[in-house]
Amino acid sequence: MKSLNEPKKLIESPHVSVAFENLSKNSRQNYLATLRQFLKFLNSREDLTKEITVDDVVTEAKTNIKETQEKIDQFYPWLQGKKVQGYSQREKGMRESSANQLAYGYLRGFFSNLDMPLEKRWAKRIPKVKHVKQAIKNDNLYTFYDVDEKTKTIQFNRELMQEFLANLKLRDVAITLAMLSSSQDSGDLLNLNVGDIREQKDKNRIFWEGTRNKTGVPFRTFLSKEATRFVRKYLEQERANAKPTDPLFVFTRNEKEKRVTPGNLASVHREVARKMGIKWENGDYNPLRPKRMRHLFRTACDTAGIPELYINAYMGHRNHMGQEYSELSKAKIELEYLRVEPFLTVYGQSEESLEIKEDIRKMETRVVDLNREITEQKIKNMQLEAKIGSMYEFVHRNFDPLLTFVDAISELPEFETLKQKMVEAKYAKKEDDKEPPEVKVAPTKIKEAKEAFRNAKEEMEEEQ
Repeated sequence: MKSLNEPKKLIESPHVSVAFENLSKNSRQNYLATLRQFLKFLNSREDLTKEITVDDVVTEAKTNIKETQEKIDQFYPWLQGKKVQGYSQREKGMRESSANQLAYGYLRGFFSNLDMPLEKRWAKRIPKVKHVKQAIKNDNLYTFYDVDEKTKTIQFNRELMQEFLANLKLRDVAITLAMLSSSQDSGDLLNLNVGDIREQKDKNRIFWEGTRNKTGVPFRTFLSKEATRFVRKYLEQERANAKPTDPLFVFTRNEKEKRVTPGNLASVHREVARKMGIKWENGDYNPLRPKRMRHLFRTACDTAGIPELYINAYMGHRNHMGQEYSELSKAKIELEYLRVEPFLTVYGQSEESLEIKEDIRKMETRVVDLNREITEQKIKNMQLEAKIGSMYEFVHRNFDPLLTFVDAISELPEFETLKQKMVEAKYAKKEDDKEPPEVKVAPTKIKEAKEAFRNAKEEMEEEQ
């Protein structure tokens, strides 16, 4: 029997109102969707004569929790599209991980919120989902980085990626290349606005600095030259009149523009993968899902030999090496990025590689030049310090003959001030508290003073 329960009818149930009382909007939607599926399952019983409501479910749980637990155990395989004795089979099965979340996550939480916790012994028997191994198994069937036996190097399988992108429209090509080259999740990328791209209109690579929504960890990464070109092309062709605060990637529904969501993008990737003849069983992962782009970025970094610190900075992983990402210079981050960029470039392989190699050469040359300039400046500073010290020693050592000469010509008014400053400087340098004495020199010593000054000057020139 088909369930007649609609969302409005479910929400009107007093039991649902109590269970939803302290839940967030997203959690309420998840719980509501799970309850609808659970009621659909219960009402698919082949010998059922009366429709089961959510109030019936709660009443049974209060009187016989074990019976409810057994039905949840049956609900789990039913969600996956498996045949459950006595119930009509679900037309389309969902992934094991999703079924696990609905049956043992949201549905179990619904009963707990009504102060009807399920038995601990039963909870211990809840099956564990190994979805990571499923993903790896499917990904290994469609690899993007393979060993070239002739060159003994790892090569990027551009043909497969090009075939995939050929089935996407411009917007989705730009999104996919941006995810591949930046490593960021679709949720973070799709949150970008038009102004985030326009403000870097003169850059070859868009620099992207932010915080991952999923983990709250900061990241600093780039969109490759190739991805930057496609994003700008999409912006010029389809978002030319958009305001800086408008969403970057949008779709149109009912003549209104809406921001593309991760769910929208995942659907597009699934449709194109199936169009290419790629198959996967219900519950398995699409080998060309958006999340795969992040995994490919990591593989590319490992292939290029990028240090772990920079990989963590690009991908927004927590760093356990004691250095903050903000301490890394943008130039150094970009230099390391240039090394991995060839493994993330899908089109124009030879042309792009030459451009990237030239960029690397220029960046390396600039770093060498900067280091040389710093070293040369340090040497100049040391030489200047030594010269100043030598000059001071000379002046201090020959102070009396110099002063004698100055006194000898002290009749000239312009030298009076200079003489007094020299006396003050001498006593100040010696940190002597005595007042500088007046210096009187007999006129007969002018010739002697000139000779002493001439000798001192020659000695200073020799030292220099």
